[in-house]
Amino acid sequence: MRLLFVINPRSGGKKKADPETMVENYFREREETIQIFRMNGQSEQEILLHHQINQFCPDCVIAAGGDGTVKMVAEQLLNTSIPMGILPTGSANGMAMELGIPAGLEAAMDIILQHKAREIDVIRIEGKGICIHLGDIGLNALLVKNFEQRGIRGKLGYILSSAKTFMQRQRLDVQIENMGMHVSRKAFMIVLANARMYGTGACINPDGDLSDGLFEVVIIRQLSLKEIFKMMVRRSPFDQQKVEIIHAKNVTITTGKKSHFQIDGEYLGKIKHVKAAIVPKALKILIP
Repeated sequence: MRLLFVINPRSGGKKKADPETMVENYFREREETIQIFRMNGQSEQEILLHHQINQFCPDCVIAAGGDGTVKMVAEQLLNTSIPMGILPTGSANGMAMELGIPAGLEAAMDIILQHKAREIDVIRIEGKGICIHLGDIGLNALLVKNFEQRGIRGKLGYILSSAKTFMQRQRLDVQIENMGMHVSRKAFMIVLANARMYGTGACINPDGDLSDGLFEVVIIRQLSLKEIFKMMVRRSPFDQQKVEIIHAKNVTITTGKKSHFQIDGEYLGKIKHVKAAIVPKALKILIP
């Protein structure tokens, strides 16, 4: 096989092993042909990656990084026959966790070489590209912003950022239009959920299915220790007065004031208006 590895050297912090060296060592005595695209954070890297995919004609493109790297690679492979693999080397590896891809290089590489693909849906967000995992408005998006600004990677960075985020929490006035239904809510957070769980393991959307032609709008109406416990440990049904879930194909969300917004771990600033629609089976992805 011809394998193109897209490596984000910044993912996971300085203490992480260098994924480029690990990949090169793994394939040193194997028959597969590999090529490495090293991300540099520059604005034209998507154009360069697109060009390299067309030139190399890989059988698979592997995202070696966190959820942001996975999203960037996915955008290049939409509606093509080329599947995406994942080597989870980021601070947050939510999509890898969702698919049951292990953190260890050898085990993750085995999945890539077995080449078993699944077609999954993506959420198209007007003016913002796609979401393959989870996007949200409000509290968690603020956490992503604080995490990026703090500059400390890994779990420690998330813990320190969480304390600051909780102190800054604000309730939002939200209007949601979905398949002819109009809903008004006060909420701390609105999640556009293609998948079920965050990289922390918190299951925000227990009945989510990446291939069912739907996504879910999860409304966090109250911050409740009991509901957080359900997300982290128990996985029992939520109290709808505190956490409400709406199934959707097309949705328009409007907030009373500009609110923090993130997609797949990438902070995108403040917004007042989001339009989102499901795109069924738009991406092939390698799974265990």
